[in-house]
Amino acid sequence: MSMELQLIDTIFFSDKRKNLLLLLKNGPKTIEEIKTELEVSSSPIMAQIRILLKDGLLVQNEDSYELSVKGKLIVPKMEPLLSTFQVFDENHDYWARQNLRTLPAHLLDRIGELGTCRELIPERTHIFDYPPEIMDPLYKSRIVMEISSFFRPGYPGLYLDLAQKGIEVSLVLERPIYRKLVRDYRKGVEEFLNMENTSLFVCDDRIDLASSIITDRFISLSMISKDGRYYNHEMVSFEKSALEWGRELFDYYKDMSEQVIKI
Repeated sequence: MSMELQLIDTIFFSDKRKNLLLLLKNGPKTIEEIKTELEVSSSPIMAQIRILLKDGLLVQNEDSYELSVKGKLIVPKMEPLLSTFQVFDENHDYWARQNLRTLPAHLLDRIGELGTCRELIPERTHIFDYPPEIMDPLYKSRIVMEISSFFRPGYPGLYLDLAQKGIEVSLVLERPIYRKLVRDYRKGVEEFLNMENTSLFVCDDRIDLASSIITDRFISLSMISKDGRYYNHEMVSFEKSALEWGRELFDYYKDMSEQVIKI
């Protein structure tokens, strides 16, 4: 086995070693601290420590263990990869159906920041509605942003209602969706634009996502499948890192859009 493959095996093919390396990223620990924080006994963890010492990822300083120079170079780079594995592994079937190229490249590269996600599948009687699981946190949010390339019948009423409750609401819509809103719900759009806590942006470029809702509480992502179909399934995350990822997604489309001040 080559040295590279041996190192990969050492790092990734043992949860005990992986967890120990991530723990020591925060600084040296005694064996008692390691046992307490990882909830392990002496014999099993000492076996893993010996392997990591042998492969040059740890060093021992008197009664404590810490990452070696090599370990300090490698371990911080483990976390994005492990996070990416987690995102795809927890919802494998969902991600396998999606066209991931619809995500901006710099955010696809950091998709692990979505963290723990949950796929929400609507019942047939509510196929065009937002999932009920996100409605409560939606109304408890201070900020609501949405990017959308398709039209939901509940759009106009929902966003007016959120804004009227004092929530800051910002929308980025594809041009055809904006035109439909103005044509069919002109009065509501005018009311929305006249509020101080709302903003509306129109994108003439193609938005490759179906939609994404980003709030200060959660992010909901709805994508287009590999065969170009939309199934109204939402991938939802409440992780802090996911919220920042979602804000960057919103800014990406907002920056290529034109703000609407009045109709």
